[in-house]
Amino acid sequence: MIDGDDFFEKGYKLVTKNMPVNAIDKIELYQNYSNNKLLKGIENSDKVALNLTLKEDSKRIWFGNFYGGYNILLDNKFEYKGNLMNFGKKSKHYFFTNGNNIGIDAKGDINQLISPYRYDEPSSIGDNQTSKTLISLNYDLPKLNKRRVNINNDKLLSLNSIFSISKSIKLKTIGFINKTETNFFKNSIQQFVNINNSFTRKEDLAGNKKNITTFGKVELIYDLSKTKTFEYTSKFNQGNEKNTSNLLFNNVSLFERLNSENYLFDQKIVYTNKFIDKKVFLLTGRYINEKTPQIYSVNKYYFNDIFHENANNTNQKSENQMEFSGIEAHLLDKKNNGNLLEIKFGNQLRRDNLYSRFTLFENKNVISSPVNYQNCFTYSSTDLYLSAKYRFNFKKFTLLNQSDVHQLFNQLEKSNFKRNQTQFFIVPKIGINWVINEKNKILSTYTYNTTNIDILDIYSGYIQTGYNSFNKGIEEFNQLNASSAILNYTFGNWTSNFFA
Repeated sequence: MIDGDDFFEKGYKLVTKNMPVNAIDKIELYQNYSNNKLLKGIENSDKVALNLTLKEDSKRIWFGNFYGGYNILLDNKFEYKGNLMNFGKKSKHYFFTNGNNIGIDAKGDINQLISPYRYDEPSSIGDNQTSKTLISLNYDLPKLNKRRVNINNDKLLSLNSIFSISKSIKLKTIGFINKTETNFFKNSIQQFVNINNSFTRKEDLAGNKKNITTFGKVELIYDLSKTKTFEYTSKFNQGNEKNTSNLLFNNVSLFERLNSENYLFDQKIVYTNKFIDKKVFLLTGRYINEKTPQIYSVNKYYFNDIFHENANNTNQKSENQMEFSGIEAHLLDKKNNGNLLEIKFGNQLRRDNLYSRFTLFENKNVISSPVNYQNCFTYSSTDLYLSAKYRFNFKKFTLLNQSDVHQLFNQLEKSNFKRNQTQFFIVPKIGINWVINEKNKILSTYTYNTTNIDILDIYSGYIQTGYNSFNKGIEEFNQLNASSAILNYTFGNWTSNFFA
């Protein structure tokens, strides 16, 4: 946070990689932090937050810095960074820009800003929902300093403001556009020798990735009273990524091209009511619409023994469109002895439309579209659930008992049939937390979990995932059962000189 306001949630690396240090007076460390102020002292939080407090002469005025460099003698290398900010009582603004082609990552993981994931936190419904892509072209970087192997050209512009419209209304706006180009190359020679013969494998790989991401977010926080708040969040993201890979394998050229897009529209509302001193009720609703179209093409044909066609290149068009809607009621009741009762009841609906079309070409002429290598279907899953959690507090010991009850309604629709499944299961969890003293703590949990299938488990037609590979789903409803046990020992704490 900057002077008590959270600009970027879990995308905080945008601050740490850009904000100048000369304006900072001190850094405050908040332990047992709560994102929702009405849950402070009620939820059992182990979250840690940092607050950057500013010097008095850096408040209520516009200030900033800019620096840049350009080397005309070293392959036109450049770097620039600029900050402009004003932290007043009624409004706070933080504008920054940066760019370089000298291997520096100046933005961090922006996915933590676009889709932050808060595991098992109040009002986190939908955080784990995303539209999955079918194929990716990734390169394994050498285990060296990233700046030495990151052949980049990055440009970023971000405009962020927080407005205190009144004592009870606060408006937060975030917007950025990021343009990135990354090049990659690897040359390798491998020699295989045995008694009778030898074989040389030579690879020359050159890759290029261009990515443009545009993101916008509006968040409204309205304090209805000292014990009631209303929050509304709207997010939009559009991404376009173009990948090329040129592999020369023993003087045979293989060229891959992958164009990927991402469109995200995310709406969320949260109502919080602290109706009694240690009792809080939360009502959360969320809607997400995301789609990820892709086009993948290869200039070679390695499937003669599968299709027996006179083709010499392939192409695949695909798209996964996901719609998610959910509503959840959450009650937290903190007892006088420190015990905590939590009850959650909700309903979540996710609907995926998966389309893929694989085509064989001879030059630019269509040869065929094999029947078993196409997909066009809809998979939807409704999860009606009830979660009860009770935390017993015995001074230095804390005992956790939790049971989650789920009723699933799965449906698979294709052009010629519809299949349904209903599934009921319980997820139990037990945990012990032992605080031996201020510096020693032991935490242990055991969970028997059941995970529902997703869209990438159930599709029936083959999908091309590489120049010489296909994947296929299991074509039936199934759930994965797993047991997990955790034993954690902590020595020290965040404020200690030694922490492990």
